[in-house]
Amino acid sequence: MARKPRVESTAGLYHVINRGNYRSHIFKTEGAKHSFVKTLFEACDKFSWELSAFCLMSNHYHLCLGTPLGNLSVGMRWLQATFAVRFKKYRKQHGHLFQGRFKSLSVEPGNHWLELVDYIHLNPVRAGLADIAMIGKYPWSSLFYFPKRSSRPDFLDSAWMDTFEDFDDSKGGWTRYINHLRLVNSDGPKKIEALDRRMCRGWSLGSSKFAKAVTKGLARRQRVLRREREDLADINRTRWEAYLKSCLKRLGKTVKDAQAEKRSADWKLAIGAKLKRETSVTNAWLTERLHMGTARSVSAICGNYTREKEKVCKRARLLKDLTIHH
Repeated sequence: MARKPRVESTAGLYHVINRGNYRSHIFKTEGAKHSFVKTLFEACDKFSWELSAFCLMSNHYHLCLGTPLGNLSVGMRWLQATFAVRFKKYRKQHGHLFQGRFKSLSVEPGNHWLELVDYIHLNPVRAGLADIAMIGKYPWSSLFYFPKRSSRPDFLDSAWMDTFEDFDDSKGGWTRYINHLRLVNSDGPKKIEALDRRMCRGWSLGSSKFAKAVTKGLARRQRVLRREREDLADINRTRWEAYLKSCLKRLGKTVKDAQAEKRSADWKLAIGAKLKRETSVTNAWLTERLHMGTARSVSAICGNYTREKEKVCKRARLLKDLTIHH
């Protein structure tokens, strides 16, 4: 049976869900949770996602995210594949990690958006993983990061707070929001069960008018799919070129230098690692623009470069910690 097509756009807002294969507890350990959050944050940077909410449970995750570049599927493939590789490497496991294709619902901005964010933030409480009195302390949720305004990642998007006048992105605003969650959490079991069905089933989350718009978008999908892919490719190449130009300028290098110097030159590896970390750049594009050998080798040499730099930094921190001050 053919897969159902997805509706994606540059103004897309989605509820994304997936579970461990056979509902296995893939987030059983803190190491696994930490690895997924790290990979999710990398994906947000690479694909310019706007993350409104997330939470990790024992065997599944929930995300609410916006895609200004219309790249939900591309980004999710990278997120799940990258986490799976990291998970299997350390757990020495084989086979499929997730149950299959992730599920996504288009979300209508406004009250439905806020309701979804509430639902995601309350998931750990309703599953018995966190206490409502300490909901802001659960470390595997966006609510742990949002109130830390000075240190939270730039891609965390609090625009959903604008739905209600009582909430704003301030210390007092977050206190009021957490109190709001405590009130919402008092809903009875039947109401919560109905909420689960509404939040996680179907194509969309919103009004009937919004659902009709989603349906129309799906009907147009086959006609515009090729054009959208071409547009997204153009957007990506423009972004990668801007990154490359900026890096070359800062290092005092040119494209001619890239042609002349060896593929493993430190400055090439530094640029390649930065682009791979902060954008969705392809190995083939890096190979062509920086003359770094074959597309297959680029990922390996940039990865080795990043790991070696991380080791150097760790050694430097360790030596600093071991320094005896007289």
